[in-house]
Amino acid sequence: MEAKVVTFLHVLFSCLLCLHAKPLQTYIVQLHPHPHGFTPTSSAFPSKFHWHLSFLEQSVSADDSSTRLLYSYTSAMEGFAAQLSDSELDLLKKLPGVVAVRPDTRLQLHTTYSYKFMGLTPAREDAWYQSGFGHGTIIGVLDTGVWPESPSFNDRGMPPVPGKWKGICQQGQDFDSSNCNRKLIGARFFTKGHTVADSHGHGTHTSSTAGGASVPKASVLGNGGGVARGMAPGAHIAVYKVCWTNGCYSSDILAAMDTAIRDGVDVLSLSIGGFPLPLFADSIAIGSFRAVEHGISVVCAAGNSGPLQYSVANEAPWIATIGASTLDREFPAIVQLGNGEFLSGESMFPGNEFPSTTKEFELVYAPAGGKKGSEFCFAGSLPKVKIQGKMVVCDRGVNGRAEKGQVVKQSGGAAMILANTAINMEEDSVDVHVLPATLVGFTESLRLKAYINSTRNPRARIVFGGTVIGKSRAPAVAQFSARGPSFTNPSVLKPDVIAPGVNIIAAWPQNLDSRRVNFTVMSGTSMACPHVSGIAALIRSAHPKWSPAAVKSAMLTTADVTDHSGNPIMDGDKPAGVFAMGAGHVNPQRAIYPGLIYDIKPEDYVTHLCTLGYTRSEIFTITHRNASCSELLKMNKGFSLNYPSISVIFRQGTRRKMMRRKLTNVGRPNSIYSVELKAPEGVKVRVKPTKLHFKQRNQVLSYRLWFISRKRMTREKLSFAEGHLTWINSQNHLTRIRSPISVTWKRK
Repeated sequence: MEAKVVTFLHVLFSCLLCLHAKPLQTYIVQLHPHPHGFTPTSSAFPSKFHWHLSFLEQSVSADDSSTRLLYSYTSAMEGFAAQLSDSELDLLKKLPGVVAVRPDTRLQLHTTYSYKFMGLTPAREDAWYQSGFGHGTIIGVLDTGVWPESPSFNDRGMPPVPGKWKGICQQGQDFDSSNCNRKLIGARFFTKGHTVADSHGHGTHTSSTAGGASVPKASVLGNGGGVARGMAPGAHIAVYKVCWTNGCYSSDILAAMDTAIRDGVDVLSLSIGGFPLPLFADSIAIGSFRAVEHGISVVCAAGNSGPLQYSVANEAPWIATIGASTLDREFPAIVQLGNGEFLSGESMFPGNEFPSTTKEFELVYAPAGGKKGSEFCFAGSLPKVKIQGKMVVCDRGVNGRAEKGQVVKQSGGAAMILANTAINMEEDSVDVHVLPATLVGFTESLRLKAYINSTRNPRARIVFGGTVIGKSRAPAVAQFSARGPSFTNPSVLKPDVIAPGVNIIAAWPQNLDSRRVNFTVMSGTSMACPHVSGIAALIRSAHPKWSPAAVKSAMLTTADVTDHSGNPIMDGDKPAGVFAMGAGHVNPQRAIYPGLIYDIKPEDYVTHLCTLGYTRSEIFTITHRNASCSELLKMNKGFSLNYPSISVIFRQGTRRKMMRRKLTNVGRPNSIYSVELKAPEGVKVRVKPTKLHFKQRNQVLSYRLWFISRKRMTREKLSFAEGHLTWINSQNHLTRIRSPISVTWKRK
């Protein structure tokens, strides 16, 4: 069970206080994981949750114990949080297996919390301060447009528009050129007759995540309250509308990229993509190569087709490809069933503001007389007579999550439980629903449906718990985040890194919601991408002469591979591998000053394409360079792309591989680095030299790696292994330049 399995918060207890003569206080109870050799998941208890509950049953009244349990912890620590009176506390402390009991501390509630989660604060030693908050950089966002009236695009305190800017604020329907300012410096659209204004909301959300201004007292209907900020709050934003109600077309995307290059952007952010394509057939790959040639960093979403292997999109080596991770922020909305059991759920419905929402309702799922698709709550599928005033269970999938709530409300339903299926498992993307609603994971959905089938009169209520921070392990890989290896180019590890992409609060067009909200919550690699775009802007501001490859190297080689508890980043119930998280979770604090970088020139990518077997015409399509691969490969014998991550492929009959890498010192002169190596299983790895002495800043030194396969080819067509190589500064031992290693064995 995860740390968040059960969460009743102070809202629930405020309703229960009247039942107790003495005031209750919240305590964190730490348990011995295996007291006296006892295994808590033995037949004595069906789960850790029940084991934890047994301690309360011994210290509080039996019919009150389950309502007292706030959290059940199994990862960060073994134990639970509960509400106890003084006498109950004394009794519980004496129970065998109790290690410690600590009073809970008051939690501070914060929005666009991801910047704090990644360690960004306005302190002098912070990456924000040292990069000038991204001042002077321009982030170009290709998306659905922008709602300029959002407070996230206020230009108070912004410097003048950079002199290099050549763009415009294009006049369009519902959009006036006067809508631009020193923050939102440009806006264009790329389909004739459409508007620049954001009629979808996605572009407003991603733009403000990358470079939105500070907005105090921001929240989503009272949830996640705090100060909203983009990753680079001092950067300028230019928006290019390429997506419409019927999708995003490659012609529009290429036109926008072409214009953005001329306009003078420093970073291009594209939360757009599809299925993996050969690079010569991929408009984003083609347009982005040219952008990189002009010194522009291109950051793209990896896609939401996870956890399937080979699903990662935007896989060109000159693109920074971003997967999604979770935060340690939750919006608990617990389902209390009529039989007294509780199901963990999450929701951003403002239930705390409407006490009547905790009312118990009759439960109904796929009602009799419903049309096809009633289990998914399709429009027109729910018979009003069967669901009027009831709580409707809707399976997740096919139609949108928020759309299901609208269908239930329009059909007369009073509340909704959105139930994950086997496809979504425990993934917990929340929504701002139009009626009392919550989302439960797949495990909880099975329990819910079993309860409905067990009684003639199933009933339930939802208990909303507001916002909770710091109670769950994070970051972890989002289940929907697309996975590698790269389908068209497995010689480069993709995705590159992961960044926050689950339940991200950012700006929203007020005119798209009848409740007139300025902020909303969204999930996807679309949300992860602008986080990294903003961080790229910070690096560009601190190092304006760095190449796009240098900026990307700084983010990859300093990424975190452990979560905030110091344990490995997880992917579901197992440690995340390189095809899920790439180099790891982006760390802006360390990326500003990485020590060493792997640099790549545009012509190196051309040689790399030759090594992949691309034809002259295909390479020309991608790069606009008329390359002779035979000559390039003759001039660059043993060429390997100077990528920050390392991918090795052993095909049948091949047992040895040699690679070269070059490192540039962007830190202090007279720096010495020593290598630390964890070889992938089944592979012997040699590195020469094992020490690098950089006498000067910007000095370039190289090293070679030999990979020797000790694994016999099996009947499996593919097998994988992974490790890592790290250069450690011998003087301070803090500067670490880490490269993940992936090894693939292919029979053909």
